[in-house]
Amino acid sequence: MDQRGTPAASELKQTDKFSVTEQTQLLLARLMEGGQEDDDTCQALDELTKLLDDDAASNAKAKSICDVLDDICVDTILGYLDMRQAERVRDRALLATSSYLKAAGDKGSRGLQNFFFDRIKRGTYDDYIVAFCVAAAVFPVAPEPTIEMFLSEGFLPSLDPLMRRKWKSRKVETACLDMLNAAAMHPECREAIRKYCTDWLEEVVDQDPEEMTHEIHSANLRCK
Repeated sequence: MDQRGTPAASELKQTDKFSVTEQTQLLLARLMEGGQEDDDTCQALDELTKLLDDDAASNAKAKSICDVLDDICVDTILGYLDMRQAERVRDRALLATSSYLKAAGDKGSRGLQNFFFDRIKRGTYDDYIVAFCVAAAVFPVAPEPTIEMFLSEGFLPSLDPLMRRKWKSRKVETACLDMLNAAAMHPECREAIRKYCTDWLEEVVDQDPEEMTHEIHSANLRCK
């Protein structure tokens, strides 16, 4: 076990000896370690998804495994939605995220929003990339909390440094475009994008039409 009393990830091969809560802690410890092969990460995410699905279907909510998923755990799971992860890892992470949000209910929605705004507040390249990637991925599976955070007061105007080309980071731009693309499927979000982002989007298309036009057109940002 580690210093917090959580069984070490090396004990995962003997999960049949542990309770469901302990199995969850083992999987989370494994995911937090990082530096694993993608196959191992996918396996851990798949197992976590199954535990969360079983938890959501259980009537014994007083003993939900979501109780052991603190902010650090949620941060770890959502971090695997980063565009710099392998596609199969992101796919598994999205399933785990969807299952967590279903099992955790309002707590899950708050955890998602806390993660997003914490990353935005930090304001580094990496934090913006992860925040945008998470929003883009989660929009289709959990639209209500994602729309709420996208339309929160001051969020879109806060992207002005990006839109004014002060960063010169293509990965940040791509992650932001993915987020806008997902958000534009919602009418109110699409209207907000028109209001705050049109000039920047036109500039992006003018600079690299072949690579970026698909993002803009698929989002229907110019629909009337």
